Amino acid sequence: MLTFPQKAYSNPTIPAPQKKESLTMKGLIFLGMIFFILFVWWFFRGNHIGNPVLFYLLGAALVFRLIRLAHEWYHYWGISVPELPPKTMDWTVDMLTTYVPGEPYEMTLTTLEAMVNVTYPHTTYLCDEGNDPYLLQKCEELGVVHVTRTEKINAKAGNINNALQQATGKIAVVLDPDHIPAPNFLDRVLPYFQDPEIGYVQCVQAFYNQNDSLIAKAAAEQTYHFYGPMMMSMNQYGTAQAIGANCTFRREALDSIGGHAAGLSEDMHTAMQLHAKGWKSIYTPEALTRGLAPATLSSFYKQQLKWSRGTFELLFFSFPRLLKGFTWRQSLHYFTLPLYFLYGLIGLIDLSVPITSLFLAEVPWEVELGQLMLVASPLIFMSIVIRQYAQKWLLEESERGFHLLGGLLLLGTWWVFLLGFVYTVFRVNVPYIPTPKEGESENALKLSLPNLTVI
Repeated sequence: MLTFPQKAYSNPTIPAPQKKESLTMKGLIFLGMIFFILFVWWFFRGNHIGNPVLFYLLGAALVFRLIRLAHEWYHYWGISVPELPPKTMDWTVDMLTTYVPGEPYEMTLTTLEAMVNVTYPHTTYLCDEGNDPYLLQKCEELGVVHVTRTEKINAKAGNINNALQQATGKIAVVLDPDHIPAPNFLDRVLPYFQDPEIGYVQCVQAFYNQNDSLIAKAAAEQTYHFYGPMMMSMNQYGTAQAIGANCTFRREALDSIGGHAAGLSEDMHTAMQLHAKGWKSIYTPEALTRGLAPATLSSFYKQQLKWSRGTFELLFFSFPRLLKGFTWRQSLHYFTLPLYFLYGLIGLIDLSVPITSLFLAEVPWEVELGQLMLVASPLIFMSIVIRQYAQKWLLEESERGFHLLGGLLLLGTWWVFLLGFVYTVFRVNVPYIPTPKEGESENALKLSLPNLTVI
């Protein structure tokens, strides 16, 4: 049983890199790229090729991983922290969170109370999909505006947009119902909006339950580098990503795209539309809210299926339509970011190649083990060194390490990502279901059957 603390936040910030640290990181990446190029040149030399079909399947899987590695290094190159401007303007602010029937009352009320206690003057809204009488009463007691609707379209985005029809603030904060804001939340994000080109400000997505289970720990580990050095570089590239859990929008920017964008990955869709309209974004590496990571295999897989299906949808259908509005860096960003979920297809290749090789008694790649180690070891070593050095810009000391649990969970999620890919290709709808906050673990064995079968 989960508990929802009244105060789930410390308020740490990630320090900006010093000049020496930036130069060290760039030097490591430059050295790593030398070994990267040497390895690619060596791998694809014709005298290594065994069975051509198996070789090029193996090569495709390798190229995918090398692209992911280069994508990571690309972000580590430009790590920065935006300077918080001095406050010179006042804003009218609406803070919104959502409720879907079945979510824990305690969680929703904890978040609402924390929202009310945010010190900067604002109006708090609960976007209630169930028109729940109990929550309506609690909203009246807390001074929260309770909003519901009868025409339930576009899931979370539609729920938020319905409330925005009543809200009148110049700034709109969208919080997930499990994310508890710090009292100084608005004080730390509003000054950035003094730049009239800023469409939204995103802060760290941090968790307070990451030690509740191995799944929660593994799910949290997968986010550390993304919300640390990778997101920190996006300020330099004009690609700071909106995350639906705790994003602060300029109302004028949202209105310019017709409100919060719909979809299974509605946060990324909204960011794409805003960037295509020319709005800028800021990422501030501060833990201004803390929420819940998926704590069971069931809740994690449901989340990842939704995200993979929604993100592939954006890549295949929304990205080409919005491409002309992006800068070249934004085009690169919105093309490469969804490729993460291709781990499903790559996982299938990884499993198929050795099994097929055994049945055919053929090898995809003819090379001596000693020669492989000689060429691959420098690249592997540099990739580890660079990633470990990048941990200087993780949020907290407890986040440092090798993140083995996160890696194992990623390996075990290949079939979920593959399902998201297949659903996208064949246009199979996946309902928008909020990530379960209180999951059952009885079906963990059933969910593990694809991996157990492979083993």
